[in-house]
Amino acid sequence: MENIENKISFPVICFYGFLLRIRTDRDDLVITTTAGVKNGMFDNMLVVGVDGKAVRVKSARKLQGIGFLWGFNPMVGRRIKVELLYDGEPFVMSVDEVRSKVLNSFEKWHGWKTREDYDELKASVEKAVSIEEIIRLVK
Repeated sequence: MENIENKISFPVICFYGFLLRIRTDRDDLVITTTAGVKNGMFDNMLVVGVDGKAVRVKSARKLQGIGFLWGFNPMVGRRIKVELLYDGEPFVMSVDEVRSKVLNSFEKWHGWKTREDYDELKASVEKAVSIEEIIRLVK
């Protein structure tokens, strides 16, 4: 299954473990660091598009270095482009399912609670009526 990420509507919300990240476009999704791949950032990741189309990522495979000197930078590590290796076909997630995963992240990762606007953010996500709104709120 190649290039499923071309069929997903961006921005996307990526769930891995109890963490989440927003990716704004295809390059933002597949360009990372060698440390990210080594630390399993893509292992069992769930990617959900703004339209609710979702796909599970089994892992990622390094394709090439990105940028000057093949992506080597002593300050941030090596920037690379990866190929996502999928686990199954795309499926659809509801707003309620995405909201539940985001709220679970809020509860499990202490970093959310350090935000000055945490209570307001949580209340806004609880009331959000679309995945697009949820993505905008947590971005």
